[in-house]
Amino acid sequence: MGMQGYMEYSLSASNWADIAYSPEGVIGFLFGRIDKYSGGPVPKKAPLGEVPTLFRSFLEYERRSPRILAFIWSIFVTELKQRLNTPKSDASVEMFIVDSRYRGRGIGNELMDRFLKAAKDAGSSLVTVYTEDLMSNWRFYENRGFRRVATFRDNITSHYSGSEARGIIFALDLRERTRNGSADNKGKINPGKTKGETRSPPGCA
Repeated sequence: MGMQGYMEYSLSASNWADIAYSPEGVIGFLFGRIDKYSGGPVPKKAPLGEVPTLFRSFLEYERRSPRILAFIWSIFVTELKQRLNTPKSDASVEMFIVDSRYRGRGIGNELMDRFLKAAKDAGSSLVTVYTEDLMSNWRFYENRGFRRVATFRDNITSHYSGSEARGIIFALDLRERTRNGSADNKGKINPGKTKGETRSPPGCA
């Protein structure tokens, strides 16, 4: 529930898509925005961000719930917090997922390496990502050199989980990464392969 809405918005805001797959199918992916990327134009951000997409995705479920007003409020408040606290960047991770059965095998590292390399090669200087601490492996970003720039209550995740969730905004300065001589990790995906794609779709197919 809700995943389709997130995927639709993430795809609509991305011009980079990298997919890891095995014989069983897709096992991970990274959707991102790179402003200067030559492989595809940067989609225009919707004025209200992910609010309309999430609202349509969740409405059928929530209209049967007495918490409908709390749901609507959680979407707007979380989107506002993200906009106010995210620094201006020329690249961003829009959606990043690795199947829990395949974690710990270097898949996430390679997906991130490929994205960061594409961003750096395109001349990007700052990469941002939004995540939360309840259902995501937010330490992954810290281990990759991202710094935390903002933390606040994630109203959407808290609303659905029934537990307090904190939204976290991370940023990575690619210029500092280059000055420090940090080399990109070259982990191999096993099992499966990565398939790099670029697109600027209107939504989730």
